[in-house]
Amino acid sequence: MKRTLGLALLFCAAAQAQDHPLTLDTHVDIPLSYMHDPKFDAGKDGPLKVDLPKMRRGGLDAAFFVIYVEQGPLTKAGYAKAVAQAARKYDGIDLMLARYPDQIRLARTPDDVRANKAAGRLSAMIGIENSYSLGHDLKRLDAAYARGARYVGLVHVGNNDLCGSSLPSKELGDKPDSNLGLSDFGRQVVRRANALGMMVDVSHSSDACVRDVLALSTAPIIASHSSARAITDHPRNLPDDLLKAIAANGGVIQAVAYKEFLKKDPAREAAEKALQKRVVEGAGDKAYDSEKHDYLPSYIEGMKAIQREHPLATLDDFLDHIQHMVKVAGIDHVGIASDFDGGGEITGWMDASETRNVTAGLKRRGFSDADIAKIWSGNLLRVWAADEAASSASLDTLVDEAIARYDIPGIAVGVIREGRVVYTRTAGVLAETDGRKVDSRTLFKIASNSKAMTTALLARLVAAGKLRWDDPVVKYLPDFRMNDPWVTREIQVRDLLIHNSGLREGAGDLMLWPEPNRFTRKDILAGLAYLKPEHSFRSRYAYDNLLYVVAGEVAAAAGGAPYETLLRREVFEPLGLSRCQVGSWSRDGIGNVAQPHRHGEHGNEVTNADPSTIPAITSAAAGGVRCDLDDMLRWAGNWLTPDASQRAWLDAKQREPLWSIQNPMPVGQRRKAWNDTHLYGYGYGWRLADVDGQWSVSHTGTLSGMYSTLSLLPGQRSGFVIMMNGGGEDARDTLAEAILKRFTAPGERHTVGEYADRVAAEASAPGASRAPDTSSRAAASAAGAKALLGVWRDPWFGEVSICPVQGGVGFAAARSPVMTGTLQRVGTRYLVEWNGTRMDAEPWLDLAAPDRLRLTKVDPDADFSNDYEDLDFTRVRACP
Repeated sequence: MKRTLGLALLFCAAAQAQDHPLTLDTHVDIPLSYMHDPKFDAGKDGPLKVDLPKMRRGGLDAAFFVIYVEQGPLTKAGYAKAVAQAARKYDGIDLMLARYPDQIRLARTPDDVRANKAAGRLSAMIGIENSYSLGHDLKRLDAAYARGARYVGLVHVGNNDLCGSSLPSKELGDKPDSNLGLSDFGRQVVRRANALGMMVDVSHSSDACVRDVLALSTAPIIASHSSARAITDHPRNLPDDLLKAIAANGGVIQAVAYKEFLKKDPAREAAEKALQKRVVEGAGDKAYDSEKHDYLPSYIEGMKAIQREHPLATLDDFLDHIQHMVKVAGIDHVGIASDFDGGGEITGWMDASETRNVTAGLKRRGFSDADIAKIWSGNLLRVWAADEAASSASLDTLVDEAIARYDIPGIAVGVIREGRVVYTRTAGVLAETDGRKVDSRTLFKIASNSKAMTTALLARLVAAGKLRWDDPVVKYLPDFRMNDPWVTREIQVRDLLIHNSGLREGAGDLMLWPEPNRFTRKDILAGLAYLKPEHSFRSRYAYDNLLYVVAGEVAAAAGGAPYETLLRREVFEPLGLSRCQVGSWSRDGIGNVAQPHRHGEHGNEVTNADPSTIPAITSAAAGGVRCDLDDMLRWAGNWLTPDASQRAWLDAKQREPLWSIQNPMPVGQRRKAWNDTHLYGYGYGWRLADVDGQWSVSHTGTLSGMYSTLSLLPGQRSGFVIMMNGGGEDARDTLAEAILKRFTAPGERHTVGEYADRVAAEASAPGASRAPDTSSRAAASAAGAKALLGVWRDPWFGEVSICPVQGGVGFAAARSPVMTGTLQRVGTRYLVEWNGTRMDAEPWLDLAAPDRLRLTKVDPDADFSNDYEDLDFTRVRACP
């Protein structure tokens, strides 16, 4: 019955949705027992001045419900009490929304407010009054944003740890007329609010504090409930110069219907204080408590008597303030606030049921319908949207900085905040050779971010009962072999995914890259038996790619179809990843495909360009997927805020192991210094860590001139995607870190340049580079390199020839045609100087015995995928 009544009200409201402009009240107080005490149930027409029935009758569409706490001592106990009171009020708002979802919804954006109005629903927003409730902990501002708070009022009566109050408190030890500005903590709060896209509210602030906020804020500010001092000389009202300054900043001042700010009546104030004292004494209490005493019969009757002797300010008094503020600040910078249930009431607008009286009064004063719409909501919604946009503008600055610093040819960035895509940016070109622009539909190689898609596919098969994480690999691949027969027998499906095999980092990667090559997945299954472990099985973390290829073959065996078919069917299609590609496909048929680049002598150059038909690659399960920005944001959203269909696709039970640490990872010095990381580990295709005290789930991808990052903060339901077709790993990592800090380092303004400088300092530190000086190199002669000449064979890599060519000595790999070069002599040693640019590390060639050849990286710190150390060549014949 209750739901039927709620729906009836909803339909009725929808039919009347256009009978008045969108009305929005920026300041409605709620008692501490809001929704907890039955008399404060907002769904009933009770003693509250703002409840849902009154909003409906009066035509009030939206209201900011306020998290207010009284100012107390700046002590640990004082902060704790304030934090607890704020939490109880947040809970009360949550209870209202949960109990009456058909009538009122939380609005987190201006668009939400408009959508609720169109659907005939009311909107609830949340504002903070007195940031004393942050408990001097900036992270609580992020938590408040997560709960829906969209403006933050800095102070109330009495100076606090953020700024001075317009009404210093003698009881708290404040000096009268202290007029304090922002504190260091207050500056941090303003900066963080700007970064979040949260409006900063200066109502109750001292004039000095308002000026400090105006000077500091990078976004428009609001005064959520303040009137004009020129009309009523009260410290809580704003003088004309500040009205103008807030308007010049693009902000809005919400005129407030609070009696004392509209009409000076000392006799009434004295009478009210005397009444409060009598009621408190009559109730046997020590102090006045509005939540209790305002609802006692003695107080209610006493107020009626005071009203007869000392009439309230009227609607016309209120309209006088609005008219003056419009004259001074402009029609685009004035709004409306009631301060209901916090003392606000005037004759003609005593509660929300009389809201239409305000609209009628504005019409009588000659305001047009368009102007009234601005005053009621348009101006506030514009500022709200501008603050959101300003937070995005700071991201534009970071992206621009990264492009300029690293000469990135093409880039796509997307940011999710609180489950909603709040920012996308694309720039640059698909390829320097044709100039077509990158957009949100441009396909990039996501490289190792493919691993999480592979583990999601496996999780789907686990959910379907087709395999188990702890199944032995040989159950699905009987011919699978590791170097150690015991490991072959014991290695499980889960071990393929967490880099604990005991193999050297990047072992066997030369079977995958550089591309193109002639290695197949069967070659990998056969070659693994020859890769000797560097560590004991399951003893430590060492990143590998080959075992992800094996995992893809396990999926194929268990799922009864090729890996590529399964990934499309089980991941791409149900999640709506309509542009993601794997396997063989037409470059021009799909279209809009970014090409990888490297920095050459003349700037960015395309390297390893795609042919017209993209071939299926052996490494697909480890790093062979391509996606566009739109699909990557859908993929990220599936993990941060899955909807019903996504939860059905993979439920919480199956998701849990993917984001659980399965193998601990060492915490590097950079992570310690940059992110204060203490715990780091690998899940199934994801890296997991604490970052500045928050839980992070992420991965990166690097492949042939393409770079990607997917970084998620589940606690904030936030994250971001970066994809680039050049620029280098440092470009990706410094940009990612600067964006990450927008979420994890409140109030700080980290830049790409800052992290780029740190990277440069690391590289130039004494002992940072172990690469030897090879500048004395000279082309080797066949006579000098006689001992190296011949055709050599490695059991997993196959044959290479080291033979005379055009007066020198050439090196060529039979199954990896990109790996061709010439021998160079450096002192008594020989190295391979590669002919092309796709090989990024040179190897030394050393004879371990007359007919045994070993390779090692010239630069010991070169990318681990150049795994020359796993090669063990035996001479098989002489050069032809």
